[in-house]
Amino acid sequence: MTLGQKLKALLKDNNMTQEDLAERLDVSRQAVGKWVNDKGIPEVGKLVQISRLFGVSTDYLLKEECEEKSALMEKAMEENGASESGFYVSQEMLNGYLLYCRRNVRRIAGGISLFILSNIFDCFGSDSIMMSLFYWLTMMAGIAIVLLQFFQIGQYQKIKNGHLIFDDKVYEDFKKQRESRRKKYAFAVIAGVAVLMASSEMQGVLTVYLGQAVCEVLEWAADTVWIALIIWAGMSMHADSIVVKNTEHFPQSGNMKRYRWVYMALPVTAAAVWIGIVTNAWSPYAPIIILFCCLLVTTCKLLIEK
Repeated sequence: MTLGQKLKALLKDNNMTQEDLAERLDVSRQAVGKWVNDKGIPEVGKLVQISRLFGVSTDYLLKEECEEKSALMEKAMEENGASESGFYVSQEMLNGYLLYCRRNVRRIAGGISLFILSNIFDCFGSDSIMMSLFYWLTMMAGIAIVLLQFFQIGQYQKIKNGHLIFDDKVYEDFKKQRESRRKKYAFAVIAGVAVLMASSEMQGVLTVYLGQAVCEVLEWAADTVWIALIIWAGMSMHADSIVVKNTEHFPQSGNMKRYRWVYMALPVTAAAVWIGIVTNAWSPYAPIIILFCCLLVTTCKLLIEK
């Protein structure tokens, strides 16, 4: 019996419908339909929930299914002249990984945004007790969100660190969706750079018409927007690239080549600060903030991967 046939039998024996199972597992009705019709396999966490719900073992659910998948993968690798093995990823597991990454990115970008946005309250005067309170509350909230993200239990480690195997249709659909998302991320990066350049160019004009305090508020708000956009786009693209890299190439443990840019970051940042001071083309603080954000994102990636 396949996994789908076993699920049908279990649902019938327990007088449950597919909608009932979907509600119990907190998934869509379509996802359960795919499992029952052998068009997909639940991720590990959902399999454990199913086994507990029906009082059966995960071995019972997966034994013949895994043997069938293994036989198909071995046959495919023999036809392609390949002998390597890998971790099989279902459509549901891939969707779960992408959703997990998006949540992480939103939390990290949101925490950093709150940290930067807290400076707005300082623009109205540090002598105000209320403004100082808002300043520290917002800053500590941002720091707390980022720290809590780091202390979460890591999930989907096999997807992040192992060689992945997909059904052809699942992987092709993922690559098409990835290309569509990359356009959105590229637009976000361009928008972030545009906000950065506009805020630098308009600073003097806004100071004359709106006053120093309002100008500083707008400047910190603009910094928050472009930094959040770049962090969101960069980390989202990184999550997608992990799937492609681990599917098309064997991941090498300890490979830190992608982080070699850090060695050139300091001299490039120093040169950008000097150009900003001499030519007044941009704020001298902008390259420092960019470097800080890049280092922070890199640290986030390393911690999440670990």
